[in-house]
Amino acid sequence: MGAACRLCNAACPVCHARSLSHPASPGTVTSMEPDDCTGGYHGHVRVDAFGLIPPGGSLLDVGGGFGETARALRNRGQVDRAGVVDMVLGQPGDGLDFAYSGDLCQPGLLERVRDEQGPFDTILALDFLEHLADPWAMVARLHGLLKAGGRLIVSVPNVRYFAVSCGLLFGNRWSYQQEGILDRTHLRFFVRDTAVALATSSGMVVEQVAANVPARRATRYLHALTGGHAESLLAQQYLVRVRNA
Repeated sequence: MGAACRLCNAACPVCHARSLSHPASPGTVTSMEPDDCTGGYHGHVRVDAFGLIPPGGSLLDVGGGFGETARALRNRGQVDRAGVVDMVLGQPGDGLDFAYSGDLCQPGLLERVRDEQGPFDTILALDFLEHLADPWAMVARLHGLLKAGGRLIVSVPNVRYFAVSCGLLFGNRWSYQQEGILDRTHLRFFVRDTAVALATSSGMVVEQVAANVPARRATRYLHALTGGHAESLLAQQYLVRVRNA
């Protein structure tokens, strides 16, 4: 499954999220504003994750589609080495140091990437864990690919998003769709606390939590009016950065 945003419709909602320029302290939720989206499921550049990625070192994008996010990070000099592993894959080409293709759940695949290219300073797991029957086991495997002090950045959709929760509470609706938070291929669902619990389930330490909140006028107004307390209903995704202690 590619990590390209499953929340993308004709207009990618990730690209309408707004940004706070200050860094978040551990446990703080912030809003992000990506400034680029290439479009296309496997060719999406996850600019919303850039602010959580430490500079330098080696980066592996797991489930990263054609590797556009890793390539963009490498080309802008944010990391020293970058690569991707996914079932769909083109050639490494300019900007990627390595690329692997295969079933991410296949025993030994990720470990082979580690042995040949790692261990890694940063690993991205962006919007593919919710497609797995056992995302906790995958987090444990990714933990094993990190250097000491390395970071894993996880992104998952927020099932508490108002468009989903209001339909359930007031309309008795839970209708699977071709895309979005209720994508019919999603097997697991998360809110903020369970997203953090997933990312830390193998013993890593949480450093930062960010929420992708659409930058629509009504959403911004409601966010400000409630002092941020409605953010759990307004966030479409949560991104969690954890450290291999």
